[in-house]
Amino acid sequence: MEPPPPTEKHQGEVFSCAYASDGGFVLSAGWDGYLRLWEVSSGAHLTSVQASPKPLSACAISPDGRQWVAGSMEGLLSFWDAQTHALLARYAAHTRPISTICFAPDGALMATASWDRSLCLSKVGSDHDARTPLFGHSDIASGCSFLPDGACLLSWSHDATLRLWDVESGQEAVTLSGHQDRVTAAGISPDGCWAASGSRGGELLLWDLGACTQAGTVNLSAEVCGCFFLLDGTSLLTVDSEGHVMLFSVPDLQPQFQLSTQFPAQCAALSPGGTQLALGCNDGQVRFVAVDGLQDRPLLVTATQSMREVTSAWQRLLGRRHITNVFACNCPTCRRPIELLGKLPSDPIPCPHCRQPLRYNKTTRVAQQSAC
Repeated sequence: MEPPPPTEKHQGEVFSCAYASDGGFVLSAGWDGYLRLWEVSSGAHLTSVQASPKPLSACAISPDGRQWVAGSMEGLLSFWDAQTHALLARYAAHTRPISTICFAPDGALMATASWDRSLCLSKVGSDHDARTPLFGHSDIASGCSFLPDGACLLSWSHDATLRLWDVESGQEAVTLSGHQDRVTAAGISPDGCWAASGSRGGELLLWDLGACTQAGTVNLSAEVCGCFFLLDGTSLLTVDSEGHVMLFSVPDLQPQFQLSTQFPAQCAALSPGGTQLALGCNDGQVRFVAVDGLQDRPLLVTATQSMREVTSAWQRLLGRRHITNVFACNCPTCRRPIELLGKLPSDPIPCPHCRQPLRYNKTTRVAQQSAC
């Protein structure tokens, strides 16, 4: 019996979608067990691979774009070559469906959250047995995300709490309580100061991560399936299951605009540049919604800090060495690399390539190896 002909959408709901790091493509996972790749500029379906005979519940693209990662309803993680679609590895990561797959900002760690109430940390490229499980939630762990500095992981759960975990020790640092219903989505601000979380009942809470306290609340009209801070650091975007997209100012949570897409959203993802939403819908399609108004706003970026010797020939002749701080990042708009020497500017400065105004986060990531 020959397999059915390929289709250009999922046969059933889209349970997860994720942007490539360059923002040009979106990977989706759905009820039909397929991973599907979509072109952002045209919205066209490009290719697909059947990753499981059972439904897929989560997906991600590796930071280098070379691998697709799929999480199944059976708790299996599978890794696929993005070019050849060859299966690279598959193993049981959890005992129940995987709800989220995410990578640390430096790409060195991967985290998963599962219906089995646990999370798991693993080093990218390491033996799959060398994993660190995180236990603490009393119900389904519905999602997780690294903070911008990569030192902590935020998780959220159907037990109505969010939890912060120390990545190095694997220990729970704090529990955030305040929701009255299952927490279904959450997001972290670009500077790591704020988190926002939404519930099945439409309750949206803002959290001050420095003080570990609740900072505001708003009631939405339906289950929240996406919370995203825009890269200006002062705007929060939400998506609910009825396709309503709302923009709030932070921290006062004042509504700025609302858009009714009429799309029955099951999941959502924000592009790396913060200018587009991908909505995974109940009818098997992935649809794209433009986020306007960021062109003139300074975008908040987090740099990686290292040390470098910048000794001149004359200084070497005199036996002197000069070591300075180096701050490296990619522009979220044009994706080109930027390096700053000495210290971070206190005021916004334009990207040297595309002139997009950038505001640098005072908190930086520390490079794994310094070049001094």
